[in-house]
Amino acid sequence: MVNYRLATEEDYENINNFHNRIYQKERSMTQFLWEFHNCPFGKSIYVVATDDDKIIGTNCVIPIVLANSKGELIMTGKSEDTLVDSDYRGQNIFNNMYDFLFKQCANENIKIIWGYTSAKKPFQKIGFQVPFEHQQSLIVNKIVESYKYISALNKKNRLIQKTQILALCILSKLRSYKGYFAFSNFRFKIDEDQNITDQVSNLIESVCSENPTLFYIQQSKEFQQWRIYDNPYFQKLHTFSAHDSNDKLVALIVVNSNPKGVAYIVQSSFDSSIDEKEKVIILRHAVKSMFNKGVTLIRNWHFDTNSINKAEIEVFKKAGFIVLKKGIGFVWKEMEPTQLNPNNFLLSRISAQGVM
Repeated sequence: MVNYRLATEEDYENINNFHNRIYQKERSMTQFLWEFHNCPFGKSIYVVATDDDKIIGTNCVIPIVLANSKGELIMTGKSEDTLVDSDYRGQNIFNNMYDFLFKQCANENIKIIWGYTSAKKPFQKIGFQVPFEHQQSLIVNKIVESYKYISALNKKNRLIQKTQILALCILSKLRSYKGYFAFSNFRFKIDEDQNITDQVSNLIESVCSENPTLFYIQQSKEFQQWRIYDNPYFQKLHTFSAHDSNDKLVALIVVNSNPKGVAYIVQSSFDSSIDEKEKVIILRHAVKSMFNKGVTLIRNWHFDTNSINKAEIEVFKKAGFIVLKKGIGFVWKEMEPTQLNPNNFLLSRISAQGVM
């Protein structure tokens, strides 16, 4: 008989072993604890389905506090680690785990559950909306290496897909020269490789103050430290920060690169006081620096659901990135009615957990 209960710390190792067995991965306990136990907003509400003492399903939410320009806070949960043993498919375990999880979230005053998934239909059947999908962008430095990496992401790629990928890499390389220009009298100082945790929330608040309907993850000093600098999934971090003459932080770009030469933009945040051209200059500085370090290509996430996210896409395009309208679904479920519209969620890759 399948039972559903909250996980305890004593379950953690078995949960992680279950995950690694099903996915054929090697997630470490350090990675597990960072993601599900050490979040600054509180440890995860983690549900397990068991058959006797055997874990046959998992599901959880990571507590994430959202904020708006009025300073109002709302507790939400980011859905993660949803998994059912294939031997137990067809027994309604997915639905039952979520039913149990919903009750636990209500007890913890979580108002909204949200996250990302490719499996949209199962979530829609239990009341989630899928209001949009994320988008991706890339900029190529080394054509051959980029082609090999991207084409290997999908083993089902045939000759036509591989040809399209090669053409994409060539086009991206050509566009990567866009924006390589010298600039003088630039009014900001750009620094590299300093851990930035202070003033980050001010960047987000400044752009959202122009539109009070927008909301965002509360990027406190503690969140920034946890999400970026304590993240055990990251391999080599590169932080680019811009300050004005009063040492005010006006831009922050954080990039994570791996040994394969692939880099991911973790965060790109700009103060409302700087214009589009200045944003492009700062972004191009980061790109050029990464290319000089030998990075093969740089990838990023995008969203086109609100004015700020749309403006960010334009900055990346003008900096030479190619934006691809291909991504996974964003899921959203209100535990009780709120005034929040998911399209007004100011999103970036910071809203993911950084697992590559």
